[in-house]
Amino acid sequence: MSQILEPLKIVKDETKLFLVWFIFTILAGQIGIFTNVILKYKVNNIAISQSMIEESIIGSFFTFAIVLFASTLGLLFVNILERNPTVFKSFKVFLLIVTVFSLFFAGIYYSASTISIRNPIETKIENYSIDWPQVIFFILSIIFAVYTYCITRLDLNYEKYQHLDDNYAEKDNEKVEELQSGLVELDKDKKGNRL
Repeated sequence: MSQILEPLKIVKDETKLFLVWFIFTILAGQIGIFTNVILKYKVNNIAISQSMIEESIIGSFFTFAIVLFASTLGLLFVNILERNPTVFKSFKVFLLIVTVFSLFFAGIYYSASTISIRNPIETKIENYSIDWPQVIFFILSIIFAVYTYCITRLDLNYEKYQHLDDNYAEKDNEKVEELQSGLVELDKDKKGNRL
């Protein structure tokens, strides 16, 4: 398995914890969307697909994606600041960079796509097609959140995943100590006499 995907093993290793996190972070984070869709269907007899399109028009999925990107960044920054030295630094820095840019572009695209809509409900739904960028940002935010969860859980499972750690200073120190221990042995002859 590629080293980039290996942190996702945490999902399998900690299934119960992951499910609790997923339910409260991903699913509960969309309670507003779920509620709107259900209420429109039950009260106004609006088809679920039409209600989903209305949610898309007003940018509900963008809003969720932006909030999830921001939460992911917060979790990563707290993890980096809290852990000294930071382990799995390459994973975390790479994820920070990609998430910052995704948040930035999602925010810009959201603003650009919704600025022209004055009254979203009056927008002709028949002429509206799937907003693919919104869907992509929505899916990316969930993927990044799951990956961030896994990366931050690696710290607690260090023994199992230490081969993924890129803490070069610690590895160099271990090599230096190993070399020094070899030098100490060279200071003595076979009988233990100091040379």
